[in-house]
Amino acid sequence: MDVDEFMVFYETRSDGEHWELIEGAAVLMTPASLAQRRIAHNLCDHLHSTFTARRLDLFAYINVCVRSPGVRNFQPQPDVVVIPGIVGYDLYSERFQLIAEIFSPANTRKEIDLKLRRYREAPDNLYAVVIEPREFLVEIHAKRSNWQPIILRKPNDPIEMPEFGLLCSVADVYRGTPLDPRSAKASYSVSRSS
Repeated sequence: MDVDEFMVFYETRSDGEHWELIEGAAVLMTPASLAQRRIAHNLCDHLHSTFTARRLDLFAYINVCVRSPGVRNFQPQPDVVVIPGIVGYDLYSERFQLIAEIFSPANTRKEIDLKLRRYREAPDNLYAVVIEPREFLVEIHAKRSNWQPIILRKPNDPIEMPEFGLLCSVADVYRGTPLDPRSAKASYSVSRSS
């Protein structure tokens, strides 16, 4: 299936379904958990603050479809996408500078690695980020580092993206989730009393 066939297929699906085109196959994605959504919003909030402070003409979107120029069998919908400049009325963007994927139970490592390969090939992309919502694990793949991943596993580990001026901690991305260090005792006591 190519992107045009996928869009025809997609329009026949119900509104609540989240489909992606991965290597020519339509893949139904599971709904995001509240923790996944909170992580996406937290990352967007930090990015927006940085963009505003540095007066960068960038915006972080949640669940926007992307394509790579010349690649006809790939149209995923990452959890977070940073797009430069003014956008139009398209349903996807071919210009993006950051992609973040938050693991869900339906994701396999093989699928994420396939997506990472395509994200690295996109000409304008600077970052591909993978986040595990059930443990402190943030992978940052940066173009400036030849896409070699930096693995962050501690709440105080810094997330640095100098091209954007972003500096925050891993814990900042997990705020308001069961892994939030500020609410760890509350989460523990709630789960123990259940």
